Amino acid sequence: MIKENAIKIMNLGFVCDHCLGRQFAKLLSGYSNDQRGEIVRRLLAMEYEAKPFKLDTSNFHGFTFRRKMKTRKPGICVVCKNLFEELPKFADQAAKILKKMDSKSFMVGVKMNDALAMAEESLWEKSGIAYCEPIKSELNRELGKLVEKKTGKIPDENRPEIIVLLDLQNKQIETLINPVYVYGEYRKLVRGIPQTKMKGHETVEDIIAKPLMKTTRASSHTMHACGREDRQAKCLAWRPFVLEINQPLKRRINLKIIEREINRGKMVKVRNLRYSSRKEIVEIKRKKVEKVYRLRVNFENPVRDIQRVGKIVGVVKQKTPRRLLKSKPDKLRHKKVKSIKWKKINTKIYEFEVRTESGLYINELVSGDKRRTKPSISEILENPGELKQFDVVKIFV
Repeated sequence: MIKENAIKIMNLGFVCDHCLGRQFAKLLSGYSNDQRGEIVRRLLAMEYEAKPFKLDTSNFHGFTFRRKMKTRKPGICVVCKNLFEELPKFADQAAKILKKMDSKSFMVGVKMNDALAMAEESLWEKSGIAYCEPIKSELNRELGKLVEKKTGKIPDENRPEIIVLLDLQNKQIETLINPVYVYGEYRKLVRGIPQTKMKGHETVEDIIAKPLMKTTRASSHTMHACGREDRQAKCLAWRPFVLEINQPLKRRINLKIIEREINRGKMVKVRNLRYSSRKEIVEIKRKKVEKVYRLRVNFENPVRDIQRVGKIVGVVKQKTPRRLLKSKPDKLRHKKVKSIKWKKINTKIYEFEVRTESGLYINELVSGDKRRTKPSISEILENPGELKQFDVVKIFV
């Protein structure tokens, strides 16, 4: 079986040790593919000297036979075109780039070209795939070993800091720098600034990201927060977030210093900064947390029988607010109000503390949004109310 397959492969033309041995990669552990290829080649050379058979003799060039037998000088490997001989050159290029970067771990990837993929397919058609390994896997592994040796950096397939990509179409090394993720919790102490990027406005994200971008020399950033507050609301509770910092040239920074620098400002405060991961972004975005809002509402008429507002506790049916219909589909949502407390400022102005499920629209809970939110505070009190200001005062993470 091995002999027959090896002869079929060698009849294609000259095949290097890597490409020969790779077809038997699942046989014997503790050997590299080029070592397997050398073993198979020696075995066939002895068979060939004992009893010659049809085969491209360039595969035996360099062997010394006891009987005088002619062999042809090999050309380039019909499968990889001697690509494995070029790997040290590519490893040198990768090492030169990596040594300039603040990274401890890397992963190697290979971007195949059509010619190599077709050559491998042709080889498999002759030899089968029972014991073989794809050439892409071997290239990844062998280039990775060379880069590790030259740089001392650690190969890591799960969470690499840098990805070294060998582009076979253009015969060049590319590097992809994975983001740095920083977890923290913030409070927004002023009104009028949005949470995330908005053209022409300073944002919570910008304030937190500024010292991080300066220190890491990154290209861009994205904030992933556990919910969001209205632009005109304060967030007096600590809201969890992960800041994604893209293409950082420096990865290891002192987050305590960054925290102190952010907290010197008066608009946003942060705490508990630490390194995070993409997995934590998913967890934060998936959380459906309850919140407590403090609302100040002005009513059109003096309020009578304020106790009736307790009827708001329970399920509230909300259609997409009219103010958002241009950007969101018209959808009916069922959200719960868990509790409500109130404090009288004067006969027309009340302050409420409302605990709600995640995703309930607070403006519309007050106004009713022309009966698109039912029930509403205005509807229950039979008195039109206007939300003048509100704050997030507690987040149940």
